Amino acid sequence: MLGLYAQQPPAAEPERILEQALALHQSGDTEGAIRAYREYLEQRPDSIQARSNLGTVLVRAGRYDEAIVEYNRALAGGAKNPLIVMNLALAYFKSDRIAEAAARLEEAMRMLDQPNRQVTLLLADCYLRLGRNADALALLTPLEKDNLEDPAFNYLLGTALIGNGQSARGGQVVDRILRRGDSAEARFLLGTIRSQAGELEKAMEEFKKAIELNPRLPEAHTRLGEALLSNGDSAGAAAAFHQELEFNPGDFTANLRLGVFAKRDQDYDEARRYLDRALQARPGDPGVRYQIATLDLSTGKLEQARESLEALVKESPGFTEAHGSLATVYYRLHRTADAERERGIVEKLSSVEGTTASRNLRR
Repeated sequence: MLGLYAQQPPAAEPERILEQALALHQSGDTEGAIRAYREYLEQRPDSIQARSNLGTVLVRAGRYDEAIVEYNRALAGGAKNPLIVMNLALAYFKSDRIAEAAARLEEAMRMLDQPNRQVTLLLADCYLRLGRNADALALLTPLEKDNLEDPAFNYLLGTALIGNGQSARGGQVVDRILRRGDSAEARFLLGTIRSQAGELEKAMEEFKKAIELNPRLPEAHTRLGEALLSNGDSAGAAAAFHQELEFNPGDFTANLRLGVFAKRDQDYDEARRYLDRALQARPGDPGVRYQIATLDLSTGKLEQARESLEALVKESPGFTEAHGSLATVYYRLHRTADAERERGIVEKLSSVEGTTASRNLRR
């Protein structure tokens, strides 16, 4: 019995391991700190602070998915710490899971006693990436008076204004940025304004200037690709979208467009990869779900396509293309009555829209 007892670690051993982990953390030895925190947590799995610290060093190492697991474990242990929630949001943001980042930032804002500028700006950025321009604008507008000379703030505000259709006010914000000198951000916003006005050539020039000034500016290649696509240059657009994904792999629009291109070229595995990324960027997006459903249709997964399309038309009864594709699915499943019903809906919607979509239906 004495021999067995002597093999037990001394009572202070876990605390010494934690001290070592903290020392390695503070010295910048990321991998060493990760190993030490994990060793400590094997003996003290309920330590919320150690789990949070482990999440921090995992983020520093670029291991975002592992960090997310640790932060969630810390919160599951009963932590009501807004700092942990904010760090979790940042890990989601850095791993391009923008919708989840936004949800956690909203949670953090509810937990804080007073507004936090960093959280507000990051949440506004998330809203912009999710296409929620009005929500971003609601966050940023009250802060405008105190941030007139802040170029980062002005860039977010200008993006929100222009995306919300307020190009005139957005132009005023661009002028504030330009007073500090030429910048990629100002050129990007000017390109967006030109694009919205239908001035595609001028828009492309502005986006190209933005890329020259900062080749890694988020969405700059995507906006250039969209302008090229609108101008009939599909090959140039595809190249721009690929360039965006080289350093911004979670970009929603680039993934969606490349998924559609790959589906058109019958490269179905590649199409699914891009479309899944787009859906991860904006969970529940009806446009992406429609593309995935038609991909299932193209690859013979008729029941999956049927379920997805039925859900879409239930949520969005005016979604003409979804009704049309659902009619095609029903025809192939030999559900003729259902197919004719959907075809009738398409004809009715098309007559209202002044289109001829129903003519393209095939059994």
